[in-house]
Amino acid sequence: MKEEQLLHTQQPCAVEPPAKPKKKRIRRQKLELEYLRGLVGKLEQQMTQLKTRQREDAGHTTAVNAEMSIWKGIAERQQTERARAEEKNQKLRASLEGQLKLATKLERLLRKRLRDEEVAELADNKRFKLPAVAPTDDEIFADQLAH
Repeated sequence: MKEEQLLHTQQPCAVEPPAKPKKKRIRRQKLELEYLRGLVGKLEQQMTQLKTRQREDAGHTTAVNAEMSIWKGIAERQQTERARAEEKNQKLRASLEGQLKLATKLERLLRKRLRDEEVAELADNKRFKLPAVAPTDDEIFADQLAH
């Protein structure tokens, strides 16, 4: 109980003003404030540089993008032309293949026809060939008188 009595008896009579900060604390706060102000200055300068660089990069990027779009357009045209040329080449190859097949068939037909004509000619010569009969004496005499 003695402690309780002590606590109740030691109540402050009046509110005391806060104690004045010590010199070390004031000095430390000043140094910290100077450091932070210097840091703010450096960071603002860095931010300004970054913004400037960003604007420059944006201008450079625009130029690069314009250059890339020119090349992209050229590449797209070349790709279109290539596809068109390949398609035309494929059609020409198919046409040539068809013409070669036709030429081969015509050549076979021509050879067959020539063979057939030769066979027919030989057959005709054998069929209509007159037997070699010696002319009679009267025929020879008549022929000589005529000339």
